[in-house]
Amino acid sequence: MKKIKGGVTSPKGFLAAAVSCGIKRRGKSDLALLYSETPCVCIATFTTNKVRSGSVVLSEKYLKNSAAQAVVVNSGNANCCVGKKEIEDALSITGATARKLGLKKQDVLICSTGIIGKPLPVNKIRVKIGALAEDLSRNGGTKFSKAIMTTDTVHKEAGAAVKIGSKTVRIGSAVKGAGMICPNMATMLAFFTTDAAIEKGALKLAFKEAVGESFNKITVDGDMSTNDSAIIFANGMARNATIKKGSAGYSKFLNALKSVAAELARKMILDGEGATRFVEITVKGARKEKGADMVARHVADSSLVKTMIAGGDPNWGRVAASAGSSGVDIKQNKLNIYFGKILVMKNGAATNVSKKTLAGIFKKKEIFITIDLGQGKASSEIWTCDLTKEYVMINAAYET
Repeated sequence: MKKIKGGVTSPKGFLAAAVSCGIKRRGKSDLALLYSETPCVCIATFTTNKVRSGSVVLSEKYLKNSAAQAVVVNSGNANCCVGKKEIEDALSITGATARKLGLKKQDVLICSTGIIGKPLPVNKIRVKIGALAEDLSRNGGTKFSKAIMTTDTVHKEAGAAVKIGSKTVRIGSAVKGAGMICPNMATMLAFFTTDAAIEKGALKLAFKEAVGESFNKITVDGDMSTNDSAIIFANGMARNATIKKGSAGYSKFLNALKSVAAELARKMILDGEGATRFVEITVKGARKEKGADMVARHVADSSLVKTMIAGGDPNWGRVAASAGSSGVDIKQNKLNIYFGKILVMKNGAATNVSKKTLAGIFKKKEIFITIDLGQGKASSEIWTCDLTKEYVMINAAYET
């Protein structure tokens, strides 16, 4: 497997484009289209939030047959919490796009991201669909990834190529997400493309595992969006022997997909709103994986822990307190905590480590915290970031 550039248009047969339709200010691109030259097997996973965008509801409905050929994406407006108009607007946009591309209406998905509670400016979007379709190209991947951004400071792409038999299979991707990031899923829009020929069941299984080990293992602020969507399109244009569950080709494809998803997840954390540090929370020694995951998530979402890291203050007591309040039955006299490789708490009590040593660890851009519960063999890992003044400023003024 090797990394490749090009984002969502790096696999064969995928085209993308982006334009400005006036949702965002100052002429920024805010409408994007991703299209496959041939029909695709398509699998997706959506937000578990009970308040959901009409764009999510419609795309989920269309994907019941696991097939699609395009997705239209707008940024700056979530198409959420405006009543029945949400579905009507989503239908209007996908219908117009399908007609322009010569596709059936259910072959075009829709994703939206941005401010909640404002009607989607459908007329502005529909006027630009023609130009969007006409601008589709193999060079449009980066334009696509930039157009879907909201509070992101950088566009995020990743890709990989892997040999399946005698054929080279490519995976491309783009993601947006910087705030309101919390499993399950992480708050984001993520798009994957592949020219692999792969059975529907195999793609579904691989995508579930890749998402589970990446986007469902990150958190920025503990809040979940109404619009989370992760979608993968497979058009089979690599002409490889069809990948089936349990085959050698499946293992290679899965590993490549997991690598791409993990790279995107890491990029989201590094671009967390106002973030200055990447943080990895590892919990081990739990009786069950569920318990390890609960502790890791609780610590990763702790405002006290996250502000501690932002300030460079190695206060392990905050980590211990957060772990103890996670709802998991923890035994204090078995609890060990590490900052990096330094044991700072042993069997529930402080160790003799100099403040200078610990302060040095917390000056780094990547912080690693390990919590050993000493009760079993299960473990879990969550990625997060620090919580800074900039996060408050960004979200205090988000609508304006």
